[in-house]
Amino acid sequence: MTNNEKMFQKEIIIVCNTMQGEGWTEEEIVEGMDNVKTLETQISEKGINVTTYIVSTSGELEKYLKKHDPSKTIIFNWCEELDGVKNSFHLAPLLYEKTGFVYTGSDPENLQFTLDKVKVKKTLIKEKLSTPAYNVYSSLNEEINHWDIFPALVKPALEHSSYGITRESVVDNPEQLKKQVRKIIETFNGPAYIEDFIDGTEYNIAVWGNENLEVLPLRAIDYKYFEDYHDRVCNYDSKWVTDSDAFKNTQPYFVNDLDLKLKKTLEKLVIKTVRALNCKDYARVDIRMRDGIPYILDVNSNPDITENGGFVQSAIKTGMNYGEVVIRLCDLALDRVESYQYTSVKSDSNYYNSN
Repeated sequence: MTNNEKMFQKEIIIVCNTMQGEGWTEEEIVEGMDNVKTLETQISEKGINVTTYIVSTSGELEKYLKKHDPSKTIIFNWCEELDGVKNSFHLAPLLYEKTGFVYTGSDPENLQFTLDKVKVKKTLIKEKLSTPAYNVYSSLNEEINHWDIFPALVKPALEHSSYGITRESVVDNPEQLKKQVRKIIETFNGPAYIEDFIDGTEYNIAVWGNENLEVLPLRAIDYKYFEDYHDRVCNYDSKWVTDSDAFKNTQPYFVNDLDLKLKKTLEKLVIKTVRALNCKDYARVDIRMRDGIPYILDVNSNPDITENGGFVQSAIKTGMNYGEVVIRLCDLALDRVESYQYTSVKSDSNYYNSN
């Protein structure tokens, strides 16, 4: 389960967000606390001390960190927001680095980089990795008539977890495109991202490791339930609205009979992608197939780490329990820090103006 005996000399600190306020349902709060309790129990059963801090501000987190010796501690980073700043995945890792703690997952630069779909897309294209054609518009005054690939998918360039994606996000003509671009820019106060809509089976592929990457059991989403291709998209409802048709009919399943050649092709593509984006410890890559060609849709640093989330379920499929998955991630983080230093992806500040 872990090859690093030093793990058993460390304490694991679980740092997660306060599950209160806007956007949290009672069901999600209960599930989140149940996840924490499960981790505390299963990690303790392995003989490793574990402490949980539920935080909402940088000040709280810094106060808690002062109670611990960085040389004797590994942080399981499950903190996605601090100080009320939306999508501030990078803030907690900044504090970990400032105070000298080893922590799981990607560094602040990478978390900011991979949140931006345009930066990710540019890297994929530079590395000659298969991905749908795209464009991005940051102003309602920009001319978009030259886009001629339909159907197309329109979504926010700086959001995650399918926020802003509905069946109306799949557009069929320039008029619908303009309407959806306007909606995204006005609703999210940020750029609208357009790409060729790939209508095919979707693979959610989890990977962990650093120098040596391991692809975990593949999961797929089959959209055959929906006759209308506008519904064949992983939208907000399909991820979060549990009583919706979209959620009920797009649940990922493990692929046990995938053609061996295709399986190897997907695994190689995922490994190349994770290395190109410089993800740390664990990641998930979403791919769709069209005419036998795999297209990379999205790359997730620090993907959903809840017990029922896709990454953890893929890891559990290998024979581990939830606590052992987290111990493995801590093990990977410790090995990474002790053996070598990754170089963070650097960004181009003018990327919106040069597609």
